[in-house]
Amino acid sequence: MSTVERTATRVLGFNSMEMDFQLMRALGTATYGGGAEGEIFHARRLVDDEAPERWSTAFASIGERVRALGERAERKRHFVSAREHFLRASMYYRAAEYFADPFGEEGRRWGLASRATFIAGTRHLADRIEPVVTPFEGLELPGYFMTPAGGARNGRTLVVMTGFDGTGEELYFESGRAGLERGYNVFVTEGPGQVGTLRLHPGLVFRPDYEHPISAMLDMVLARPEVNPEALALYGMSFGGCFTLRAAAHDDRIRALILNSPIIDLHAYMAAFIGPDLASDPPPLTLAGLDSISEADMPPVVRHAFKSSCRRFGVDSLAGYLRQLEAYTAVESVPSVRCPSLAMVGTGEGEEAMNQFERYCDAVSGPVTRRIFTVEEGADMHCQRGNLPLACSVVYDWLDELFGH
Repeated sequence: MSTVERTATRVLGFNSMEMDFQLMRALGTATYGGGAEGEIFHARRLVDDEAPERWSTAFASIGERVRALGERAERKRHFVSAREHFLRASMYYRAAEYFADPFGEEGRRWGLASRATFIAGTRHLADRIEPVVTPFEGLELPGYFMTPAGGARNGRTLVVMTGFDGTGEELYFESGRAGLERGYNVFVTEGPGQVGTLRLHPGLVFRPDYEHPISAMLDMVLARPEVNPEALALYGMSFGGCFTLRAAAHDDRIRALILNSPIIDLHAYMAAFIGPDLASDPPPLTLAGLDSISEADMPPVVRHAFKSSCRRFGVDSLAGYLRQLEAYTAVESVPSVRCPSLAMVGTGEGEEAMNQFERYCDAVSGPVTRRIFTVEEGADMHCQRGNLPLACSVVYDWLDELFGH
């Protein structure tokens, strides 16, 4: 007997907390045009729990298909359609890149495809989005300088930096588009160890003294005539909360600081993430010994996280990674931050994240505005990926009140 149904698509998450977070991350960028729910849940149908390799191939195949739609629309001069297809494809390639082997070439290829499709899509925007580089120690750090179609009001400019695994392209959907709509210049940038930089400079790993690359980024952005140096703000997301905090303590050109969230001790933060027992007495886990560990003892998602950490920090063991993290501290920097700051955290981020949020707010010298996001708001998760419109309204409304409408 024939039937009638609403849809064959099912809205299902994962048993794995990490896979579920990555699914919400993809859905979050869709809010601002970085995906479509039906395409994302089609990819989810192709993925089993704890199977990141299937995640990558599923999202890469959708990226290829949607990219082809964009190319066909562009050839036929359907430029709005081309833009929308290219921007969605960019985020599908980013999702594929995330779970790819950190030491393999395939992830880099998908990452470069994310960059290429993003640039292709932004060519059809009314706003101007310009790929730029920051010269730093003989190399070039990638970024995008974004200007509203009508120009920024009073040259207001927000510099945005991501953290461990975000990308410059993703930042457009997380904060860039919202800023352009409100009349801000937005400069999204990536430094040593971050994903977009590693695509171009595979040997340029994370470093604790992030105030130095950020100083070079500020040199570059302040040289632009569109930028008002009296209305320059710096926004750090995830690990970027530690990097930008250190920068604000050393550079008084920063007129306002936004931390999402304030990470003042990266070692303590990550020790709480992996578990205090494991962090205090790490097993002799090395990259060379991974092949001898079964999936039952080390699930693929955990294996991937370990490899990614080694890749980004330039180490080959868990003990080496934890030793590296000890230098990533901003505890002594906090009292030197005198500009106004906005501190943001979600209730779902755990006790250590909340503790560091409170320690920052108590120790900072300048005026601080606290914002804690809740489950009821759909924004309790890391960097509010479940409710980006709310997070963006908090950020830009605060800046409006600081710099003037």
